[in-house]
Amino acid sequence: MANRIILHIDMDAFFASVEQAVNPGYKGRPLLVGSRGRKFHTVVAACSYEAKAFGIHSGMSTKAALRLCPWADFVPADSAKYVYTSDRIEEMLRDYSDRMERASIDEFYLDLSSCLIHQAVRIAKEIKARIKERFFITASAGLAPVKIIAKIAAKASKPDGLLLLEEKEVLGFLENLPVGKIPGIGAHLKEQLNNISVFTCGQLRRIDPQALLSRFNKTGLWMAQVSRGEDCAEVGYWQEEASSPKSISHSHTMEKEILHRQELEAWIRMLSEMVASRLRKEKLESRISSLYLRGREAVFSREKNFQFPTADPARIYERNLWILKSFQLKIISVRALGVCASGLTPAQELYLFPVDRKRGRLLAAVDKINQLQGEWAIYPAAIGRVKN
Repeated sequence: MANRIILHIDMDAFFASVEQAVNPGYKGRPLLVGSRGRKFHTVVAACSYEAKAFGIHSGMSTKAALRLCPWADFVPADSAKYVYTSDRIEEMLRDYSDRMERASIDEFYLDLSSCLIHQAVRIAKEIKARIKERFFITASAGLAPVKIIAKIAAKASKPDGLLLLEEKEVLGFLENLPVGKIPGIGAHLKEQLNNISVFTCGQLRRIDPQALLSRFNKTGLWMAQVSRGEDCAEVGYWQEEASSPKSISHSHTMEKEILHRQELEAWIRMLSEMVASRLRKEKLESRISSLYLRGREAVFSREKNFQFPTADPARIYERNLWILKSFQLKIISVRALGVCASGLTPAQELYLFPVDRKRGRLLAAVDKINQLQGEWAIYPAAIGRVKN
């Protein structure tokens, strides 16, 4: 493991932090993110650190969590927001190494072995600062000679911390570390180790690997390696997409049904903005717009092929409003909706008409401001019905 420097980036209470960033009213308060929208009939998918202080943890039923903290706020999980944020963080991390991989939606590895130690620390601090500045969430970082130790270091530094473990420090750090802190050792395996009086990594390291192999099979050898700070796993190379996407879409499931036309149109506007933003980022335009609505008793889905391609959110919104009118809904009761852009072509770089050139400059300015100040720093007034 000599001469290797692996950086592990781990978002802090990711789902809850994203919800707090989107709605600052939740900041500094106990927040539960439910796996579905029924407040008293779901489990905690994630929770804020303010909620963790009351003993709440992921996997707990919301009923049990609310008994511990009755005044906790509750929101249903919105996977689209978390995936979108994770994708943007991944794009950011590609600036630092050609060897970068996403371990999960909120964890990333970078191989910084070409750097000196002080350079790797500077990069870790810079990444943490950029994530906080752009997304208004925090991340913890671990630097170590191997992947699993870097991951353990990041976990140990939570929240919003940074822990560097040089090769000479690894065994000392692991000596008194409880075996349950090793990723991959769950409650059952921890209990088996405790039954043979193994409570720390130091105690685990002093057991003959062959004895561990005999008792735990291949898992025993893996535990012996980890207890010695060894891990031969490499950080993979990231690669650009081999081809452009066939479609770009965003959807949302409501906690409560939408019963008013203005609110429905505001949600369609927001999803149209998100789709258009991704189109512009991919330097693509779309000819085909699709709208999906799921109500209490029926599902509506329709698409329309338009003559000219566009990545303008206002035009995509207008096209979806046209589709909405074609449904001829007499009663509005919508629980889920989605907007999709397909029929994709490369974006044109030259505009014939001054009004199009002006609009293009405006959208470019909005994209730049949102990139610098954080997502949704600027948004259409109509979306205020959704965001407030």
